[in-house]
Amino acid sequence: MTWHARLKVIFKNRRQVKTWLRCCVSLAVSLIFLVASDTDTLLGQAAFFTGILAVMLPPSFAISLFIMAASTLIVGMCLGWAWGCAATAAAISVRDQALLARQMQEVQASLIDGVPAQVQLRLAIFQGKFLDPRSSAVYGAFLFIGTFALATISAFRPKLAVLTIFGTIILDVQCSYAPGFPTAQYTLVKMILIPSGFYIAIALVCLLFIFPESLNHVWLTMLGDGVLKPMHDILNLQGESLSIDPGDKEGFVALFKRGQVARAMLVGGYQGLQGQIALIDLEPSVGRLSGHDLKEINKELRGLTIRISGMHTFLNAVNDIHTQRLTTGQGRASTRLKRLNEKEIQHGHDLPSLIPLLHAASAPLLRACGDGMDKLEAWVQDCNSGRWTWLISSPSPERIAERKKDLEDCVSALKQAIEEFENVERVRLIKPFEKCFDPITGKPLSRIKSAMEADFSVRSLFICFTFVDTLSAFAVSLHKMLTLVVRLDAERPRPRVWMPVGMGSLGGKLKGANTDMNPIAMGAPTDPFKFDGAGGSEETIAETEKAAVLDDDGVHRRARDPDALAPNTALGRFSLKIAAFIRFLRSPQGIYALRYAFVSVALWIPTVCLSSTWFTYNNRGLWALIMAQLGLAVFAGDQIFNFIARLSGSIFGLLLGIVCWYIGSGSGNGNAYGIVVVSTFFIAPFLFMELKATPALRPFWAMIGVTAVFVVGYSWVDKHQAVSVNPGVGIFLAWKRALLIMIGFTAGFIVMMFPRPTSSRVFVRKSLAADLDELSHILAAEVEAFLAEERRARDGFYEKVEIVGEGAEAKASPKELRMRKFTPKMLAVSMRLQGLSPSLQTARLEPQVRGMWPAEMYKSLHDKERRILMAMILLVGALSRLDTKWCSILVHHTPFMNPNFLADVFMHISILSSSLAHSTPLPPTFPSLRDRLLYHERVMKQRQRHDQSQEPQPDDTSSTDGDSPEAPGKVDGSTIGFKELSLSVLMDPQLPPHSTAVIALSSIITLIDDVSGIVKELCGETSFPSLDVLHRHYLTMEEEVTDKQV
Repeated sequence: MTWHARLKVIFKNRRQVKTWLRCCVSLAVSLIFLVASDTDTLLGQAAFFTGILAVMLPPSFAISLFIMAASTLIVGMCLGWAWGCAATAAAISVRDQALLARQMQEVQASLIDGVPAQVQLRLAIFQGKFLDPRSSAVYGAFLFIGTFALATISAFRPKLAVLTIFGTIILDVQCSYAPGFPTAQYTLVKMILIPSGFYIAIALVCLLFIFPESLNHVWLTMLGDGVLKPMHDILNLQGESLSIDPGDKEGFVALFKRGQVARAMLVGGYQGLQGQIALIDLEPSVGRLSGHDLKEINKELRGLTIRISGMHTFLNAVNDIHTQRLTTGQGRASTRLKRLNEKEIQHGHDLPSLIPLLHAASAPLLRACGDGMDKLEAWVQDCNSGRWTWLISSPSPERIAERKKDLEDCVSALKQAIEEFENVERVRLIKPFEKCFDPITGKPLSRIKSAMEADFSVRSLFICFTFVDTLSAFAVSLHKMLTLVVRLDAERPRPRVWMPVGMGSLGGKLKGANTDMNPIAMGAPTDPFKFDGAGGSEETIAETEKAAVLDDDGVHRRARDPDALAPNTALGRFSLKIAAFIRFLRSPQGIYALRYAFVSVALWIPTVCLSSTWFTYNNRGLWALIMAQLGLAVFAGDQIFNFIARLSGSIFGLLLGIVCWYIGSGSGNGNAYGIVVVSTFFIAPFLFMELKATPALRPFWAMIGVTAVFVVGYSWVDKHQAVSVNPGVGIFLAWKRALLIMIGFTAGFIVMMFPRPTSSRVFVRKSLAADLDELSHILAAEVEAFLAEERRARDGFYEKVEIVGEGAEAKASPKELRMRKFTPKMLAVSMRLQGLSPSLQTARLEPQVRGMWPAEMYKSLHDKERRILMAMILLVGALSRLDTKWCSILVHHTPFMNPNFLADVFMHISILSSSLAHSTPLPPTFPSLRDRLLYHERVMKQRQRHDQSQEPQPDDTSSTDGDSPEAPGKVDGSTIGFKELSLSVLMDPQLPPHSTAVIALSSIITLIDDVSGIVKELCGETSFPSLDVLHRHYLTMEEEVTDKQV
């Protein structure tokens, strides 16, 4: 690729280029304020702080979001300032007045004639002539408490890093310099506050006049680029998966990996949209769509995102078959799966035979969905363009009418394609199976023959039906979205001015908003070891002691403290709060806050010791304190990665700053024009990389720019302002700063080791355990939804409930309302799993003291949990399309909903989660869920032979068939709900969603068994040799009994 082509790729995103240019202008203006004589004097010794903020908090987002970020910055600085002023007031009140009087006499006696007394007094202050141990102790106590509180906020809310970091910096300045003054000094931090105010004004002006953009515009841009584009890519992958050679294993693996990347982009983009939608109607905007309109689109987008995520399941299933994941291992299930594969190939019912038919049948609907996505993306782009041109030339009525007709034609074509696909094209998949049925009666021909080899299998057919059902569900969801688009297009034909609405509950809106707008946030946004509503503190446990908690999804959870009864007195309830605080101090976040406070006080002590005060001030020891605070992280792996990123970025930044200074100033004191132009030119590329970088790499690029501005700014101040000490310029300043950085990071590493390093590996393990536990709660909610539909069937309601979609709560059925409540939980788990991915990498950086960390096994476990979630999404899609009659069939005529088996499943997951969370071995002879499923199915068959009552079933499903695990009516050795699979059943339009549910449940069982194997390898297993022998003996006896029954 040529350099010209590379530049085109880098700058292909016009919005990103515009944002970069705006940020470069703000940086240049900040540097101009540094070198201009008037503003330089006004800003003081920290005049370069405007340039540092221009790199750390660039104006790269909508003005409303920047105002919120700037407010966070101001609030943090004000908190640090207020606490520092409180420390000053308290310290002055305890100062020894007799000692102060003696110190004043000594300083006055040492004054030299001919030298301004003010200068000598200033030197005496920074040499520690007025230090008081009692006053310094008060400052130290306030510094410890303040940094501990700010670190606690940072640990639990990393997105508030702007608040905590700058609040800490202000507190550091106040507590480091104020102890040396003989009188109360409450305005020491103005040298940082004034440059900060200047920068905020610069950034706001740049946002208003240089490529201005509203949050409305940003949201629509993110919708198009971050959600609709990867959604379209996933849709295109489905067509590619059907067009390549079914036997091309490498091709399917490549498609599978591309699908994973696209899905990760989709989840990240969707998460970004949800973080900003809360503030969408709090600012004025110009355009066709209001904030309320975007919220309507966002409601439909949730279902669309869930449906497109479910489509990736087909690639998962095909990839599993190609890599033979489902046929590996030992046991009855694996043997039977191999027989099924052989039988499918024998009759031409395997995937390589069915995929061409599936491709031909689904091609029209795929094209219609692709056209619909094209229209949707084009409409979003059209709504996001021409926001101001309407003032000059309004869209003509002909163009509006043409646009409306195109959308209506697209909606009509999509609806027709859906009907054609569900009623006509889907039947093509049944053609290879018609030879196995009597053309008159529709019953299987294998019943006439006695040879077992005449039987056939529908496992691959059901996998194809999964594709059919997920595609149909996505098409229906897309049709609803396009229908909404048609309505909004008719109601909003032209751009207009929209004023802010919905200012109520502003605090709630800000709480739900995405404040991840800085390059220094690290860590998990919430407690990674639990989910909202799951688990809880001792107060929560006490509140729910007397009654079970009924979640919105209908699942009861009862949490109790096994070591104490619920308190009945005020003193008892207060003691719970004390216990909660003690528990917090022992948590990773509490230990991090203590380390943060300890290292702050440790590096602050030299500033209040008489023998080291002047040395610390002369060499700007405050910078070492700030770097130690920046270098700390909650978990060791994150801190090591943080250290590498920030240290390497600082080193590059020092070199870059040296280059900028010497090119811009030559051998003189610095040329104002040269400094601004050269610094902006050299820092701009790194600022662009900061805007493009992922959150994990953003600190590296930010530190390059920050350190470069620091070197240039300090060098300029040294040459052009009267200062007490001269820190040097260029390389002399850079090496001192490099040494301070190393001191700060070294101090951070020392405190990281005490009392013990909080391992990122433990964080990964416990997070995966919490995610697995939450998946079991979601599965319980889904099972509850199926059982609720089964209860309706028992009451005589045999209807298919239509899903009306978001925004029509009055018309929504109980099933839909129930689905809406646990769908957000699946999105939360998906986001949590994606957010864990960086920690899987940073955990590798920890020292391998106890041995090699099994990174690949944890990566595999992470992938298994992600796929369990995908199967649950698939199950939700099937639930939305099944009527009550078929839900009853799934409950009563498949083994998946057997209460005894469900007890095994939830107990299985609970044991796995507990074992993984607490690093305890699994119990002896931990069973396979697949084997338990076959056992419960055999028990169910024996019960049904003696039970004459029959639940309602579709036609031709009441006669009996053999119980062979390879019988036509079984998938993966488990029955699909029909004792005899007839042609009429295969033709039933409810069979695809039913098959999707069966495949989803079967996949969940298989994946949980895979998770069991991984957890067994990680945590071990309790072993009893005699019990193992007896267990194998019983398995052999069960095999023999099963073979005789067959």
